[in-house]
Amino acid sequence: MPKLDALRRPLLPLLLVLMLAVWLGGGVTQDDTSIDEWLQLLALPLLLLAAAVVTRDFPDDRCRRHGIAAALLLALVPLVQLLTIPSALWDLVPARSALEADLAHAGVTAMPKRWSLSPHATEGALWALLPALAAFLAAMMLGARQRRRLVQAVVLLVLLNVAFAFFQVGLPPDSALRLYQDFDAGFGGLLVNTNHQATACIIGMVLCVGLAVDARSRAERGETSSQLPWWYVGTAAALLLLVPLSTARAGLAIALPALAAVLLLTGVLRPSRIGRSKRATALAAGLVLLALVGVRAALGWLAVDEAEELRHTMRVAALAAGSQQAPLGSGVGSFIQVFEQSAPPSLWLARYVNHAHNEYAQWWLEAGWLGMAALAVVQALLAACAWRIVLLRVRGGNASIAAACLVAVCAVLAHSWADFPLRTTTLMTTCAALAGVMLAALRDAFLREKSRRRGRRDDPEIAGPNYNPASHRSMST
Repeated sequence: MPKLDALRRPLLPLLLVLMLAVWLGGGVTQDDTSIDEWLQLLALPLLLLAAAVVTRDFPDDRCRRHGIAAALLLALVPLVQLLTIPSALWDLVPARSALEADLAHAGVTAMPKRWSLSPHATEGALWALLPALAAFLAAMMLGARQRRRLVQAVVLLVLLNVAFAFFQVGLPPDSALRLYQDFDAGFGGLLVNTNHQATACIIGMVLCVGLAVDARSRAERGETSSQLPWWYVGTAAALLLLVPLSTARAGLAIALPALAAVLLLTGVLRPSRIGRSKRATALAAGLVLLALVGVRAALGWLAVDEAEELRHTMRVAALAAGSQQAPLGSGVGSFIQVFEQSAPPSLWLARYVNHAHNEYAQWWLEAGWLGMAALAVVQALLAACAWRIVLLRVRGGNASIAAACLVAVCAVLAHSWADFPLRTTTLMTTCAALAGVMLAALRDAFLREKSRRRGRRDDPEIAGPNYNPASHRSMST
C-alpha cells in the first residue's frame, strides 16, 4: 500500500499539466476534433490519484465533505439521464407525448424510453466533466503552499492568454498563424469567445488581489519580498483595464462588483474604518464611483441586448422549452436538437443556435427539476462558504486565498447569466480547481483561527489571574 505522502506528491504536477492542456486546447464549446477526448483521457490518471488520496484521507471538515457531495450530485445528473424510464414517467412530460405521436405517424412504434432524448450527447456531457472533477478533487487535497502555486499558475495562464490575444489581433485576417481560421476570435486568444476572455481577466484580477493580501502578510513575517504585493496589485489593475478590450458587455459590469467584493472579503477595505481612515474612505469612494459607472454601463448594455441582439429572445425561448420538458429535462447536451424543434420563428436563423446564452435557462431545459436541485445545492454551499469567510477575524494567508477563489467562482456564475463560460473545458476546469482551493483554504483558515483563539484563552494575561486552563478544558469537553 503506497503511503499517503507519496500519493499526494504528484497531485500538483499532474494538475498543472492538466491546467496547461485545457488552456491550450479547451477554449471552444463545439469541437469536431478529438482534442476534448484527449483532455478527458489526460484527466483520468489525476482523477484516480485524487480519488485514492480522498479515500485514504477523507476530509474531516464539513466544507470539503459538502463540496464532494455537490460535485458528485452534478455528475449524477447526466448519469441518471442515461437510464431507461417507465412509460408512466415518460408520459409526465407533455412534449414527449407529442414526440411519440409524431414517431408513430412516421411508422416508428418501438423505441427505448430513456430519460435523455439524446443519450449519446448526454454521455458525452458526462465524459466532459472528467477534467473539472479531477481538478476539483486534486486541488482540494493540496497543501497550503501547493494551493498558492496553483493559484499563481492560473494567473500566469490568464496573462499568457492575454499576450497571445495581442499577438493574434496584430495578425492580418488571412494569416496562416491565426488559431481560428473560420472564426474571428478577436481578443479571445486561446478562447474562441471574446466574452470568455473577459471572464478570464476577471478571474485573474480577483486572484491577484487575494495573492497580494497573502503576500503582504508573508512579507510582514519576512517570508517574501516586500515588493511582491505591489506586483500583484499592478497585475490586478492591468487585468481590470483589459476587460473592455474583450468587448464583452457584461464584463465590466461584473468586474467592478467582483473587485469590490474581493476587497471587502480579503479585509483590504473594512467598513468599520470608513470615515476613520483617510485611505479606507478614499478607497470606498473610488469603489462607489466605479460601481456607479458599471451599473450605468450595464443598464445601457442590457437595453442594447434586448433591442438589437437575440440573447433575451433565446433565454425566453429556452425557458419556455424547459417548461415543456419538465420535470425530466431533455437531457444534458441535447440543447441544439431540442431548441431547434421548439424555437420561435424569430430564431429561425441561417446558423443553428449552439447555446441559450444563459446557463441557467439552458440547464433548466436540459436537466429539469433534478438539475435545478443540484444547482441549488451548489449555490447554497457557496453562500455558506461566503458567510464563513465573513465570520473570519484573521485575514491574509488561507483566508485571502479562499476569499479570492470564492469571488472568482461567483464571477463566472454571474457571467453565466448572459453567456456560457462553463460550457468550455478551459473555464469549467479552472473554476472547479478554484472551488477546490477555496474549500481547502477555508478549512485551514478556520483551523488557524480556532488555534489562535485557544491560545488566547490559554494565555493567563488575557484570560485573567484566576483562569485555570485545565478546568476550562474539562468544562469544554
